[in-house]
Amino acid sequence: MTTLPEYLEFKAQRVAALREKLSASDTAPSPLRALARVAGGSGVRPVSIREFTIVTDSAPALAGYNLGPTSPELLLASLASCLAHTYLIVAINRGVRFDALEVEVNGQIDFRGILEVSASAPIPPSGLAYVARVSGDVSDDDLEQIQADVERLCPVFRALVEPVPVNGRVERVT
Repeated sequence: MTTLPEYLEFKAQRVAALREKLSASDTAPSPLRALARVAGGSGVRPVSIREFTIVTDSAPALAGYNLGPTSPELLLASLASCLAHTYLIVAINRGVRFDALEVEVNGQIDFRGILEVSASAPIPPSGLAYVARVSGDVSDDDLEQIQADVERLCPVFRALVEPVPVNGRVERVT
């Protein structure tokens, strides 16, 4: 596979097979897990996800060493990746073939909120926006409907615009 259209053909086969499998069974949701351990002495936070490790860190202003993206940057990366993947799935579902696709997500973070310098400063990243850049033989009307489908079906996008409850607890370890 050397081009995005060739990959889309391959992906269409895989998506069809998975859709058939899921339709034919009583499949439970797939579990997701990420584990972050803070490294002593540096504060670097390697995050383990399946067989992968992503090193996250802070900028030097927050005693980091700039060895990896920050957690808010990973949020934007997760959104960009999930949007791009959902654009591919929706394109397959609609029989559209992109020649190229990229998704850029931008936002900002106000450390005054996190550091409790200003009660009016937001704590979560704000001003989130994305642009999907596509090329291929697809009409503007199709792109508008594809975008609507993507925003309806993208799991990370939906988690951000319709937040899900997060339950937490602290466990003492020895």
